[in-house]
Order: sequence, then C-alpha cells, then structure tokens
Amino acid sequence: MTSTVIDGVMLAVIDLMNDTQPFAPVTRGALGAGNSIVCEIGPTGADAVFMDKNSLIPLDVTLNGKHSDLETLSLALNTIFSALTRAKQYPSGNGWEIYDITVGTLPQIIGREENEGWIMAGSLYVKFYWKGD
Repeated sequence: MTSTVIDGVMLAVIDLMNDTQPFAPVTRGALGAGNSIVCEIGPTGADAVFMDKNSLIPLDVTLNGKHSDLETLSLALNTIFSALTRAKQYPSGNGWEIYDITVGTLPQIIGREENEGWIMAGSLYVKFYWKGD
C-alpha cells in the first residue's frame, strides 16, 4: 500500500512523539480501554497555495491520553508537547517537509471515567511544506 503525503507526515510526527518514551506508544485512532495515548487529524486547510501547486499546510493534530494516574498522564503529554515544539530540526519525506510544530491548545483535563481513568487532550499544529509534483 502506498502512503500519501499526509500519512507520511503523520507517521513522522508519531515517531517524534514516541521518541519521548511516553508510558504507552502513541498510535492513531480512538482511546482504548486501558492507559493509552492516541492522535488524529482535526479540521485543517492550506495556509498558502502557490502557482506551482506547492502549499503550506498547518496540520491540526489532536492528541488524547488516558491514564489512571493524572501526574503520569500530564507528564507524558507535556513532555511530547515540549519536545516537538522546541525542536530545531524536523523530518522530511517524499513530497513534504515539516518546518515547524507549534501549540494549538496545551494539554488539559477533559474528563474522568467511572473507573477513575483521567483523560487529557491538546492539539499541535504541524506546519509542513507540501511539494508539488
């Protein structure tokens, strides 16, 4: 299966997140039953499209985490946010290049489950250059 530019960017961002060694691997999709961290693309669009069809995209990546211990969850999400937004170099791939990652919303508590699991969420803007063919 061939990956798209968006898939390539997302896989690179997930790799960056996992490089921070959170309590569970970051994956795409919905939160599971146990302690987990997931991310997915939120509403987004091009900031600029050029005559050659190259474009600047601020990809809105929402990060959700769940853990029975609030301190562990908060530390993991804040470490991810800090590492990605403070980096000086970002990955690139076939047809794309990440040039910056900024905070959309900082991690915050959005709920607590009946089983005492804490849930936090935040978002990052993954700014990348989408190179035309």
